Amino acid sequence: MSEPSAKSFLKLLERSGIVAEERLKSSLAKLSTKADGKKITLKDLTGHLLASGLITQWHIDKLLAGKHKGFFLGKYKLLGHLGSGGMSSVYLAQHKISEQLRAIKVLPRKKVADKSYLDRFYLEARVAASLNHPNVIRIYDICNEGGTHYMVMEYVDGTDLYELGKKYGPLDFNSAAKFTAQAAEGLIHAHQQDLVHRDIKPANLFKTDQGLIKILDLGLALVNQNDSQSLTVLHNEKVMGTADYLSPEQAVNSHDVDSRADIYSLGCTLYYFLTGHPPFPKGSLAQRIAMHQSLAPKKIYESRPECPESLAKICEKMMAKDPIDRYQTCNQVKTELMALVESGELENIATFAPEDSFIENTASTTVSAAGHDSTLSVIKAVEPIDESSIEHTFDGSTNAFTNVNNASESQKSNRVIPPPPRKRRRPPPKWVVPVAIAAMFLILIAVLTLVSFLL
Repeated sequence: MSEPSAKSFLKLLERSGIVAEERLKSSLAKLSTKADGKKITLKDLTGHLLASGLITQWHIDKLLAGKHKGFFLGKYKLLGHLGSGGMSSVYLAQHKISEQLRAIKVLPRKKVADKSYLDRFYLEARVAASLNHPNVIRIYDICNEGGTHYMVMEYVDGTDLYELGKKYGPLDFNSAAKFTAQAAEGLIHAHQQDLVHRDIKPANLFKTDQGLIKILDLGLALVNQNDSQSLTVLHNEKVMGTADYLSPEQAVNSHDVDSRADIYSLGCTLYYFLTGHPPFPKGSLAQRIAMHQSLAPKKIYESRPECPESLAKICEKMMAKDPIDRYQTCNQVKTELMALVESGELENIATFAPEDSFIENTASTTVSAAGHDSTLSVIKAVEPIDESSIEHTFDGSTNAFTNVNNASESQKSNRVIPPPPRKRRRPPPKWVVPVAIAAMFLILIAVLTLVSFLL
């Protein structure tokens, strides 16, 4: 298929409605003046419109492919694709009137027929809409238009912590502790609402460009453990969650867990921050679930010899097999981690962490999106979705974010200060044992030779 001309591209753009007629005319007039009588090529046209901010590269790719429909969803104009998961796709969108950016999570049409997927999608929206905390993703609307089910979420630039780990490897110790403490802060709020997340993992923790951690994906949340209408009960699903971060009790029965299951998963997440891999990175799905129930993971110092013992101990306690042996609340987790951060013990330790992994102690009121790299320059191409009317269900406004590091004086005085780290005994080098055995053997030969000579 040959590339369309500038004229045919412009016709498709006009039919799409992506740019208002008056704004398009004004922009084209500027381009004509700039061309000064020279022929305007397709490259000139698309480059000018892109530089003017009227369209995105995603729009250009779709229009060049002959697509001119599906760029709108209700009152939102779609700007690009942010990422896809097992249950949904996330798009960057702009409100038609206010021009505010939002992330829109869309349930694929093929999933709508599956009641389990649809129920979880709406459960996530209801649960997230009931929470109002700077460390939890905000949901503004949930809508159904002509069979297209979607939710409107907050948006900021950033990346999830799984992608950050894949790109840069283990985090520096200070950032690992701060990120985990912020996630614990969000879970405190969720647990106070009788909610267990049940799928805490690095990919469900989003780091904004301001260093704020937000908990994503509440599709597997258990609301009110005494509620017999939980989705796990309705659909008779005993095991829900992600194998690499699944607590032992959750693997047995997912709807009979409490907030300590999230603490275990958060501990496995901290382990990933510190080592660059989950506690049990190898084996089949069933094998990894079994290992979480019966085996202790390798010590953190085997991957990071310089890791402070006090931080490793916190991580190990969070991952205790028996819930009784773990921290009993996320507030305890947050308190110990922040006490360790404020002690200064985690600073000035040699590390290879990315520069942008450090957190600044600043409050933020920006909004966030679930997904991967979210700048327009790296938006991926996907098929547009059909447009229809909108139905409002939820609405809400964000409060000013309160940074997790800003504690009151009474909170600081009540913090549990972890004991000073003890010196860890390093295992002897591998060559010591065989050399010692060889030396003893030589000594024995010498003694026997001497005895023989004397006799």
